Amino acid sequence: MRRSRYTPLLFFPALLFAGIAPAQQRQLERSFSVGAAHAYRVRLTLRSELAGQRPVSTGTQAYVEPFSRSAEVTLSWRATSRVTAVAEDGTALLEEVLDDFDAAQFRVVPDDDDARKMSAALADAVKNWSVLRTLRYRETPAGQFSALPPEGVPALGENAPPLLTLWLLRALRPAVTLPGRPIVFGERWQEPRAAKLDNWANVHGIESGEWLEAAGFVEPAVRLHIVQQISGSVAAGAEMPEAGAAQARFHAESLTTLALLDGRLLAAERSAVREISRTLDAVPGLSDPPRFRARLSVQVQIEDCKENPCLAAGSGAAPRQQQ
Repeated sequence: MRRSRYTPLLFFPALLFAGIAPAQQRQLERSFSVGAAHAYRVRLTLRSELAGQRPVSTGTQAYVEPFSRSAEVTLSWRATSRVTAVAEDGTALLEEVLDDFDAAQFRVVPDDDDARKMSAALADAVKNWSVLRTLRYRETPAGQFSALPPEGVPALGENAPPLLTLWLLRALRPAVTLPGRPIVFGERWQEPRAAKLDNWANVHGIESGEWLEAAGFVEPAVRLHIVQQISGSVAAGAEMPEAGAAQARFHAESLTTLALLDGRLLAAERSAVREISRTLDAVPGLSDPPRFRARLSVQVQIEDCKENPCLAAGSGAAPRQQQ
């Protein structure tokens, strides 16, 4: 399905009933038409968390006191994607305009100096994001991207390896990489993934996915559920200068609804977390050494504006609840 085709409206009702069954016998591909444009509302939440145990001594006794701090920021904007050219192999040159930015909303728990410092770091990461920008890149019929500019993602300031930043650069786009598997509902697949990452050792990765039915859309649609997991150990001094064994984990999940006619994105819910956990040196008087965990996570929501005004909250749109 490498070329977009005009479908008379006369046949569209039949596709609503018969479109899903034939799709189960083929691979879904994205088809493009020069000049086609689609607008989406994108919402991004960045969250930073620290949690662990503090050793506390009272006289001759020692114990650990749990603590946790978190800060998050939520951003919203409109993304309008337009096809400017289509190559012979079906690859499209896309122009994506980001505008209509909503005001950033911050939240800290608890409201103390440590949490406010975390919030300030998030504010610094997104301070230059809410400005009009135009991105140009390529997308193949399989949903693979190339020439994605780094301006397409907020500057997270992530330590190497920048897994979350690279994942988010693609997750913010109104598209998805297709697995190259026929649409068979209820059939889950899983494959190992090899990676060599700076500052991480003994790296192991797995990607799994499945096709799911989609209901409630005007046009025939299907959902693609993808889970990516990477784990390893952190090199000494790479992310935490203190002594102690450190483990790293990356977990990403994406649920994307796609149109069966052309593979266009209709909606998406995506999330990812990068976590570093460390066991501290043993403390005299404690049976177990204290533990510490740092997490940076993101949540992405993409909505097709075909049937809604696609406005920021400050532009008259109804307020939305945080998931």
